[in-house]
Amino acid sequence: MNDSLQPPNHSWYWNRTAFYIGLLVIGGMMCIDAFPQYTRLHGKFKEWIDPALDITGLWQGSWELFAPEPDHVNVRVGAFLYWEDGSRTEWFQPNWSEMSSWQKARAFREMSYYDNLWREGHAAAWEPFCDDLAKRESEDYILELQSIILFQDRDVIEAPTSENWRIAYSPPEYQRRTKLYTWFPHE
Repeated sequence: MNDSLQPPNHSWYWNRTAFYIGLLVIGGMMCIDAFPQYTRLHGKFKEWIDPALDITGLWQGSWELFAPEPDHVNVRVGAFLYWEDGSRTEWFQPNWSEMSSWQKARAFREMSYYDNLWREGHAAAWEPFCDDLAKRESEDYILELQSIILFQDRDVIEAPTSENWRIAYSPPEYQRRTKLYTWFPHE
């Protein structure tokens, strides 16, 4: 019998096998999470793995590019900052449609942060976000900040018809504003 055909009996062999199994499990979970849901079974799998993906930070949402319903809503986060003299300052997240490819590549995590900030499931982040925004915006201001109203603007892209056809890559037309949170300074 030829001993060279036997599998190696080294710890690195089992470590590598465990690593590959882990990669397959994580890759499978990410595929289940990313692909659009077509069946109830797929939905059950997504519900089952969702906590693990949230905890690890691997949740990425559905890639709804084509089917069954493509993503057709652009959302941006903004805020009105009210100062003690009654003046108001507007703040908006960086505008992705005006960014270069290099800027988008550098700021993709920041843009992902804003893309998730407006969601109801992330409401716990609204107060700390407003705290940070107040700190950043008050640095160069002499007046005291009285309040911040955090909101989202939505641009819903309707199904194209001959009347409302929009040119590809045209800037968003934000029309629907929804208040998310009102912040007041802490005593």
